[in-house]
Amino acid sequence: MAKKKLGKLLDRAQQAYHKKNKSKGARLVDEILKQEFNHPGAWDLLFKVYGTGQTFEAFRREFAHKYYPDQAHLLRPMPAALQKDTQPRGQVKAATVPPPEKKRGLFGLFSRKPSTPAEPTPLVEQPQAPTPLPAAPVARQEAEKQAIVPFSAEKPAAPAATGDLPKVRVMVVDDIAQTRENVIRTLRFQREIEVVGTATNGAQAIQVAKDVQPDVILMDINMPDMDGIAATAAIKKVVPFTQIIILTVQDDMDYMREAMMAGARDFLTKPPMIDDLLAAVQKASEYARLEKAKAPRTSAQQEHPVKAAHGKIITIYSPRGGAGCTMLAANLGAALHSEESRVIIVDGSLQYGDIPALFDVIPKNTLLDLTPRSSELDTELVDTVVIHHSSGIHLLAAPLPAEAEQVTGQQFSDLLLFLSEQYSYVIVDTAHRLSDTTLAAFDASHLVITITTQDVPSIARLRKFLELAPALNLDQQRLLVIMNSFDPQAGVLPEKVADTFKIEIPFALPLAREVVTPSINRGIPLMLRKELAARSITDVISNLAEAAKKRLNAAELPPTPAEIRLARQRAPQ
Repeated sequence: MAKKKLGKLLDRAQQAYHKKNKSKGARLVDEILKQEFNHPGAWDLLFKVYGTGQTFEAFRREFAHKYYPDQAHLLRPMPAALQKDTQPRGQVKAATVPPPEKKRGLFGLFSRKPSTPAEPTPLVEQPQAPTPLPAAPVARQEAEKQAIVPFSAEKPAAPAATGDLPKVRVMVVDDIAQTRENVIRTLRFQREIEVVGTATNGAQAIQVAKDVQPDVILMDINMPDMDGIAATAAIKKVVPFTQIIILTVQDDMDYMREAMMAGARDFLTKPPMIDDLLAAVQKASEYARLEKAKAPRTSAQQEHPVKAAHGKIITIYSPRGGAGCTMLAANLGAALHSEESRVIIVDGSLQYGDIPALFDVIPKNTLLDLTPRSSELDTELVDTVVIHHSSGIHLLAAPLPAEAEQVTGQQFSDLLLFLSEQYSYVIVDTAHRLSDTTLAAFDASHLVITITTQDVPSIARLRKFLELAPALNLDQQRLLVIMNSFDPQAGVLPEKVADTFKIEIPFALPLAREVVTPSINRGIPLMLRKELAARSITDVISNLAEAAKKRLNAAELPPTPAEIRLARQRAPQ
């Protein structure tokens, strides 16, 4: 039964290689070798694909020591009858077989030319030729004694000449050797990822991260000497752009909060699914590139500093649902709109956005008609997709709930930046969940208005968000906290909350159900109803709009992280 299963895996691997899908083929062969390390069919297939210029047994020895060091001692000579071609490949059919450097296969994914180590003596001596099989356990023990397996002595593979993005540089930190090896093997099968370093505890991770400066670190949380959370905080100080993904067997919200506070980008439970792990690494790498763009500028860049876009992006957010973000987004947009100041309200609550409903319109198009082409937008295309409300305000609707996941953070950020070049104010309504698109909106926004209410759960979530804000690169200049549905009889005053959290809460929108609810049901924002001009809630919204204008028009307003990234992309190389 087992042989039949392995046979099917081998057939699928052969088909994958035949279709030139080497990544899939490699994963299938890896699955076979995990179950039967000396499987003749698997080794024969690997030899046919990657064994250029080597004999069959020499290829197996080198391949096993390079990619399966923990299993290399299990390697047994293959019976001669099963060796289809024991001569060095590339000699018999020299005219048709590409040279080794052009047909690298798995070797092309994993091997890199060694460069001169930064230190006089490398932490782990790199063998120049495949070692005999008995030496494998010794080499493995020596590596464990050294505790760190540095990849920094190897040059990262250069991007392809076709203009591909540089590979994502990943470091793996775990005190269990088998766990490290499993993660590394999974990542090495990905063409766009290279593993540049490993460490076995937090203290070593700090030093290796400083040396190799990876884009992404996969960090175990429970380790000797220094745990993953403490190491994360320390690494973010020495390598700020590095994004850290915490791996742990404890699926605990307190751990997640501590990790995020320390600067972690994501949190996965062990053992992570391969797809989840790869998706998390790719997302984290996008943020790493963004952080790199915020690094100190060179003297040439300082002569031509990045300027903020003409339009300003304002995101409305609350860590607790039902706080009134959509209502405020609609009315703040109405308060800011004029003939001189064009406003667009973007529904960033992608699954269940209600912005069109508050303006009594039914959208024909959504932002999903724009985001797939976010890098090549033009004014005419945007104009055909947005909703032109009778008030003059433009609206951009959210997609259907089932389509929400199709919008990536990068696409959403690019869309907001493009809109900021066309409108004076871009108002973004968001959901309370910190999704990729919400985080992208934070990075693109010149001002993030955060709403709390007087109930204890809302205030508790505000506290957690304020603690998390530094890790999200939200400083006091880009953050404004207000209170909604304020009732003086409730006892929790804005001044008390502000004093407790050491922040300012300059505006409190009064509880006004008698006008807010009918306004929502009629599809006419409060600020568009002239008969409500003298109400206290409209006065507060008007004052909030004026305060936002004043802050956003400040001469020293710095560019946002997303603007810096875009400017660097457009800069001549």
